[in-house]
Amino acid sequence: MPVIPAQQRDKVSSYQSLRSLYEQNITVNSIAESMDTCHLHDDANQIKTMMETKDYDVLGVEDNGIVMGYVVRDELKEGICKDYYRSFNPIELVSESTSLLQTLFIFQEIDRIFILEGNRITKVVTLADLQKPPIRMLFFGLISLIEMHLYRIINDYFPGDTWKKHLNPKRIQFAEDLYSLRKSKNEAIQLSDCLQICDKRDIVLNESPLREKLGIETKTKGKEFFKRLEELRNNLAHSQDINTENSWNETFSLIETMEKLLAECEKIQ
Repeated sequence: MPVIPAQQRDKVSSYQSLRSLYEQNITVNSIAESMDTCHLHDDANQIKTMMETKDYDVLGVEDNGIVMGYVVRDELKEGICKDYYRSFNPIELVSESTSLLQTLFIFQEIDRIFILEGNRITKVVTLADLQKPPIRMLFFGLISLIEMHLYRIINDYFPGDTWKKHLNPKRIQFAEDLYSLRKSKNEAIQLSDCLQICDKRDIVLNESPLREKLGIETKTKGKEFFKRLEELRNNLAHSQDINTENSWNETFSLIETMEKLLAECEKIQ
């Protein structure tokens, strides 16, 4: 069995710790909104007007001090809230300690979730809340981790900058120009530090054994994945909506693929 250098193990371990910070230590509470309530016998039209004024999509319904369900604004008409309220479905309820990443995958099945604090339902999260800064930080963190791992793997897999064989002359020149600029500022770097994500993509996808180690089935599928990854990163960097062209389900699928790639990266030491 080959001996893995301590420095290499430490680097992978530090990346895993950073990944744990993003994936486990930031919880659903960071994007949840406190949920106001109405009563079972409140007039439904009046409650709907109030919800429109406050821009609420859903409102908790309580009876005798217990939140027993909720109403959806667009469903309210004549009558009382009791005629329209929905009981909570177990799949809609999550603990306040649920990680943001777990929260995303729950949203693959439903449009809203409710937060349990102790034995009381106090907060709500809807798809609109997935545009908030903690979600954007999670996504950007995962993308950054992928880049860090690819940088590490490329350095180990291609000694002496032999990765150049997978890039066209313009991309090599771009990296060399950036390297010269950064060296002039006394930055302690190497040429591979100046590779962009598109360069790392091409190096990995053009090296079949490495591509297979990373669990990327074909070059075509790999290109599609990195295209979506770059689109997401650009939207985040320019403070645009996370989904400018894709649906949330497509974004959730992308995050799942990113998670799988990170897992494969961690195996390569």
